[in-house]
Amino acid sequence: MNRARSIITITFILLAAGLLLATHAVAAPVIREIRVEGNQRVDAASIERTLSLAVGDPLVDVLVTRSVKDLYRLGTFSRVSIDEEVAGEGAILTVRVEEYPMVRRVVISGNHEVAEIDLKKVLKLKAFSFADLSAIPGDIEAIKGVYRTSGYHGTTVTSRLEEVEKGVIVNYLVEESEKTLIREVDIIGNRTLDDHEVRKVMQTKEIGPLSFMSDAGGYDDLLVSDDLTRIQLLYMEKGFLDIVVHEPEVGLHPDGDGLYISVKVEEGPQYSLGSVRYTGDWDGPPEFTRAEPELKMGDTFARSLLFKDLKMYADSYRDQGYAWARIEPLFNRDPAAGVVNLDLVLDRGPLVHIRWIHVSGNMKTRDYVLRREMRLIEGDLYSQKKLDDSKRFIRGLGFFSNVEVRPTDVGNGLADIYITVEEGMAGSLSAGAAFSSVSGLVGTLQLSLGNFSGRGQRLNLNLEAGGDSSTYSISFSEPRLFSGVFSLGVELFSQTNEYSQYSQDSRGGSVRLGYRLNDFSSLSARYKYVNYDVYDIALDASVLIIEQEGDSTTSSIRLGYNYDTRDFPMDPREGLKLSLSTEFAGGPLGGTNDFVRYQAEGSLYNPIVGDLIGLAHLELGVVESYGGGEIPVTERFFMGGLYTIRGFEYRKVGPLEDGEPVGGTKSILMNLEATYPLIKDANIKGVLFLDGGNVWSEDDKVEMRDLRFGAGFGFRWSAPIGLLRLEWGFNLDPKPDEEQPGWEFSIGTLF
Repeated sequence: MNRARSIITITFILLAAGLLLATHAVAAPVIREIRVEGNQRVDAASIERTLSLAVGDPLVDVLVTRSVKDLYRLGTFSRVSIDEEVAGEGAILTVRVEEYPMVRRVVISGNHEVAEIDLKKVLKLKAFSFADLSAIPGDIEAIKGVYRTSGYHGTTVTSRLEEVEKGVIVNYLVEESEKTLIREVDIIGNRTLDDHEVRKVMQTKEIGPLSFMSDAGGYDDLLVSDDLTRIQLLYMEKGFLDIVVHEPEVGLHPDGDGLYISVKVEEGPQYSLGSVRYTGDWDGPPEFTRAEPELKMGDTFARSLLFKDLKMYADSYRDQGYAWARIEPLFNRDPAAGVVNLDLVLDRGPLVHIRWIHVSGNMKTRDYVLRREMRLIEGDLYSQKKLDDSKRFIRGLGFFSNVEVRPTDVGNGLADIYITVEEGMAGSLSAGAAFSSVSGLVGTLQLSLGNFSGRGQRLNLNLEAGGDSSTYSISFSEPRLFSGVFSLGVELFSQTNEYSQYSQDSRGGSVRLGYRLNDFSSLSARYKYVNYDVYDIALDASVLIIEQEGDSTTSSIRLGYNYDTRDFPMDPREGLKLSLSTEFAGGPLGGTNDFVRYQAEGSLYNPIVGDLIGLAHLELGVVESYGGGEIPVTERFFMGGLYTIRGFEYRKVGPLEDGEPVGGTKSILMNLEATYPLIKDANIKGVLFLDGGNVWSEDDKVEMRDLRFGAGFGFRWSAPIGLLRLEWGFNLDPKPDEEQPGWEFSIGTLF
């Protein structure tokens, strides 16, 4: 009986409590009005938007507390309170705030070794912001951090607030210490890698003779922390998977001059690759591989090679349609034996087909210009290689500053592909004057529309006049006629050149038709008609030039084969460009000049180290007359100058008569270059080069010992009006009568 009574009593109490709570919840007052007081510069509407409560909401204490915290978090108010006034079923909230004073100015004094502008960059408190005093300690540490980076480790910083009308002035008082640079970085515990090899990957450097030109020798906590990771990755790349890199110890050098930093490492065993097991969705060794794995059994275990192989295996399956294939490596280390055995677990996923292809970001370019570069279309089985090629070909158009092509899983074995581009400067109009080492002072007007009317067509108008030459040309090209495999190009030109012993006018035009064999190869046929006029011949000119006086015409057809695998034709990092051609002039085509010209040209680009790009360029040419005539001077090969062999005067390499060039019928040109970006954002590069080649006349035998060589350096700027080149070449084996041209400048293109 007592037990039953107790149960009834407890049940009654619980029901009563629940009823009271429910009654309380129902009876929670509704907010009828929100008042804001104390605000001077921050409007009331902004304050109300920050609150977690609004008019019409029930008044909940938790949300009131949250609102107070959110207002403090703005960094605008030094004091915040919310008062509640309940009248019947309604409530009035009064938000009272006290704003921080306005920062009228930020003044830094006492700084002599570090510029004020560099210190203000790291401050949180800025002029005309609210003077949140809690930010001052952080600003002091930020200033001290700048000084530490520059080597002034003992620098102290204090702050002082100065009240003025309508705000405060924040003063930071700097007391600079003597500069203390890193005297020695010591690596402790390294048995396999010497100190030099470890220090080479570190950003923290010891003071050196050129430290005054850079930050070398300065101590920066962030850089040191990053260096520890760099050391760890270096060791892992050498097979030391158990490497431990301890926090550095920093103090004054035992000699009392500069800092001494010691970094202790525990190398552990060096591992080589043991066995490799293929598990998961693999039934034995991989069925599909793009290439042989770079990391082989018995090799020193290199982390980067493993990740390359994992990507290679995954991409091999993605090429077969398994778009979401991924591989997880499981490591089984045997420290005693110094081997690591791998389990590569394949999650192949389903076969995936393309559902839709979406294009965005192309404000000017028509969709079909991008879509025709895609090697995947709706309904196709997914292929990673085709997707990568598609991105490469879209980027190769040269119209876009950024290209992103990514697949998205939409379920049921389907994927959508999203092409997102940012359009760059596909066209430009420029006018100006330039000095060319060949043509002197030249006025230029250039109109270039690389994406004419958004259809991927190219229209170029070029006017150059002045000095010893003038050029007027207009050209139009359609790279994908009717979006098919044919291309079409048309050009009209008029050019005048004044040489040392004669002048020459060239007027004509050409029509070119191309046919794409595949993504990298094409055939072309070009018809060209040029009218030449040779005049103002010097009295002491050679017989060959005198015989050319007057008008002559060349009517020719050129058949060519082109192969191009460059990753980005506008600025290639790797790839091969090859062209072979035969040009037939005269005979049934008409004209006064009868000849056959054979040419071969190749350019190979390849990264050397990082952004250092190497180029090997080779040109071979032979021109032969038929019908018993001589090759006119207008169709001969000339060499020397900025576009052939640098370090020689323009056209002064090859056959000469009385010291003047007359050209040749056989030519060899070789160029080796290494370019490196000096200022990436401005597209300015430095270049080192070695050139070699020569030109031979009809009666001369081609001898490799006759090759002339030049070498030098220069700078290149990819400007809106074209590629600006400033280069200095040295004749490596000058003859007594040969002069050095010095600096050479031009606006043009590369090979």
